[in-house]
Amino acid sequence: MLSETEIREVIKGKIDQDENLGEKVGESGHLGYTSYEIDHISKPVKQPGEIWKVAYIYTLYVETEFTYYPDNPPYEYKYKKTIFLDEKGKIVNESPKETLGNSFHKTDDFLDL
Repeated sequence: MLSETEIREVIKGKIDQDENLGEKVGESGHLGYTSYEIDHISKPVKQPGEIWKVAYIYTLYVETEFTYYPDNPPYEYKYKKTIFLDEKGKIVNESPKETLGNSFHKTDDFLDL
């Protein structure tokens, strides 16, 4: 079985691959920066054939040149995704990411992994 650190590294790599992170300029010419935080990683669940199912929740933060606290904080988007790992940590299958909420609509339904 993979260690917690190895699983976290696979998840970080997957988020880096799936999301458009870092600095960017929008169509309007305004500067933005996208980062993320991993909120929760489920305990691996053994599947048939030496496969491990791992669900995780993460939040994307989108800051713009207009972001300032507390009046105009970054936009937040919360997602859940499930990946299936082999014994070497390679992703062999995955679910589509599920939107759990954002800055405009928050929900706690994600608590059931």
